[in-house]
Amino acid sequence: MTRLPMIVSLLAILSGCSEQTNPNPMTPTLSSSDVVASDASLKSDDPYDVVGSNIAFLNAQLEQHLRHDELSRDGLRSYYVDYYLAQVNNGGFSQFVYNSRWDRDTIRSIREGLRAMGATRHLELFNESAAIIEQIGADGMERFLSSEYFGENKERDILNAFDDKFFELSKSDDLIELNSKWLRSLPNLKVLTREEMKAEVERRAAALPDRQARAAQALANEPRFMKLIRALCQEAGHELTRVTAGDPTHKYNGKNILAWHFITDKGHHYMVDADGDAMMFNGDSHQQIVSIKATEQFGTE
Repeated sequence: MTRLPMIVSLLAILSGCSEQTNPNPMTPTLSSSDVVASDASLKSDDPYDVVGSNIAFLNAQLEQHLRHDELSRDGLRSYYVDYYLAQVNNGGFSQFVYNSRWDRDTIRSIREGLRAMGATRHLELFNESAAIIEQIGADGMERFLSSEYFGENKERDILNAFDDKFFELSKSDDLIELNSKWLRSLPNLKVLTREEMKAEVERRAAALPDRQARAAQALANEPRFMKLIRALCQEAGHELTRVTAGDPTHKYNGKNILAWHFITDKGHHYMVDADGDAMMFNGDSHQQIVSIKATEQFGTE
């Protein structure tokens, strides 16, 4: 199952307003370019904890409708390198291409991140894999991105040509360790408690002059799976906390199908959209909780 993915405040310094004071003199003054991680993650022996803390801080801002151009560039570089790693580990380079839609900004962040972390050999391999896309061509990419992914898929198999090389390289060049070491070395890394991180997200969100309009637009633009998950949670009487991952290897009625995993106030669950129904299952027992008709009102795939 993939980590999702699935990610500034408009401070006076950005908007041209007068300088703001820091309400808590014990908390460092932050700018949108700063990378933020928790004090607990910096004390941890697990290298992923600081990577995950940066991801959590960015995701919390995205959930409050801040835009990518209002977030830390270094934070996003770390974020998307980890996204790339998780996708390839789960389903190969083809899954990364399929789920990212080969988004230009995502690709740029990964290349910049790998270079900044000193992951030179990973960057070279990434560029080798990217060259395959040029070989496939625009028509081949369009065919691949509109495919069902599983089953017979020539483009998918071609894109996975260097997967074994990636896994072998990862034994010596661990991207989690390189990512973590790089984050810790950044001069713009700010270390906060989790409570301070939460307060900073709330402060940045409250500073958005068009916050309500952004929230309304985001809701209208949500993809089908998000609308279905929200409807299922409402039907089940759950409060949705967050969507965590998409799992394209989930088995349903003997076939691979994309299952979306999410957290509610009652724990881990996942949703399957199949045969005209959307079904919500308990993530541990796999017992079905509720189902609804997955009509066109929720949008198309």
